[in-house]
Amino acid sequence: MSPADLVEVNAQPSPEAPPTPELTPEVLELPAEQILEAIPQASPAPLAPLAAEPGLPLQFLNQLLQKLGAARLQSLADLLPAARLLLLAGLAGMALRLTGATLGAINEIPLLGGLLELVGLVALLNFLARNAFKQQKRAELLERIRKLRNDLLA
Repeated sequence: MSPADLVEVNAQPSPEAPPTPELTPEVLELPAEQILEAIPQASPAPLAPLAAEPGLPLQFLNQLLQKLGAARLQSLADLLPAARLLLLAGLAGMALRLTGATLGAINEIPLLGGLLELVGLVALLNFLARNAFKQQKRAELLERIRKLRNDLLA
């Protein structure tokens, strides 16, 4: 295959690319090395920049590390709140993973997943029938919810 076979005139040059030198018959009579030097080489594409804002876990971890780096630690007891927070986050992650695996296993058992959905639907309809159809019951339910919310937030 000769260098002339490698030349392909098929598209317009992109605005970022330098103009392609014309391959006239005089240029094609040059040695192959010089022709290859005349053909522009593609440069590697730049790497995509990192996202300006990392995801929530990375952002939280970055903030935690910055606070730990800026804190003046007198003893290991000063690290205890951060260690507790990391331990709780790890335990929450493990609990979510275990719950997901358990629900996935239950869903794999034939008819059991659908049966549990039906039980949940019946329980929801029963709750609505007892508490939501009559105005007096709705008012009592809303009052209980407000009281619970105030007790939890206060």
